[in-house]
Amino acid sequence: MGDGECNEGSVWEALMAGPNFNLGNLNLIIDKNNFQQTGNNKTIMNLENLKNKIESFGWNTTEIDGHNIDELYTYFKNINNDSKPNALIANTIKGKGFSFSENNNTWHHSILTKELYDKALNEIE
Repeated sequence: MGDGECNEGSVWEALMAGPNFNLGNLNLIIDKNNFQQTGNNKTIMNLENLKNKIESFGWNTTEIDGHNIDELYTYFKNINNDSKPNALIANTIKGKGFSFSENNNTWHHSILTKELYDKALNEIE
């Protein structure tokens, strides 16, 4: 889920339910890019220390660089298999790597045109 979704009450109900029912096979990944559809999370609803909040509900919680493939691989290879659910907070940058989309929240709901697609290909080559 995206970090903006953490504003919803149903998310916190699920965070309480996971440990309550010993759902050790439940794995949550939060894409924490600090944006949601209508703006910056800190302005709309500041989550502050999300890791501590999730841990306080009884989850195994890890925070990593969501763009680092080695960290992602290591996390999934060594994931906890106890009775607690697992939460991974993947810190990311919205639109990372492309001049027209990096940290640009307009891209939360924009359409990639052929012109921008070609520009993106040029930027990664």
